[in-house]
Amino acid sequence: MADNLFHKILCPVDFDENSMAALELAVKVAAQNDAPLCLMHVVPFPLAASEIGPLPTESQPVWERGAQARLEEIAREKVPATLRCEVVVRSGQPVEVIVGAETELGVDLVVMATHGRSRSAVGHFFLGSVAERVVRESLCPVLVVPPR
Repeated sequence: MADNLFHKILCPVDFDENSMAALELAVKVAAQNDAPLCLMHVVPFPLAASEIGPLPTESQPVWERGAQARLEEIAREKVPATLRCEVVVRSGQPVEVIVGAETELGVDLVVMATHGRSRSAVGHFFLGSVAERVVRESLCPVLVVPPR
């Protein structure tokens, strides 16, 4: 049995074509390492979300359900059945949720897209970058996939 470099891979997906390119690469890396893949989508908290909360009989807040269904559909379409895949939807600030999930889910590689919305320093300063912050704050390697 070969020593695999990675044992569980996290791929945050925001449903745009850049994150689909990152997912393609994450699938390849997971297959090469015989590692499970965890697809994650982070839903920003809706206004007053802390006041809404899940209903007592529900385990998932209402605002996460659409993202869960969409992410499950992407997993069925883009992840081969031979690859172990987990779908996770969380609410919160994307950077904090992604970095927190590394430990919670036991991942040792994050594969994510960058959007490259602005190539200027001023634009970057004002827009910020989820991918850049994840790279800085992550406890594990982060493979960043640039826009195509």
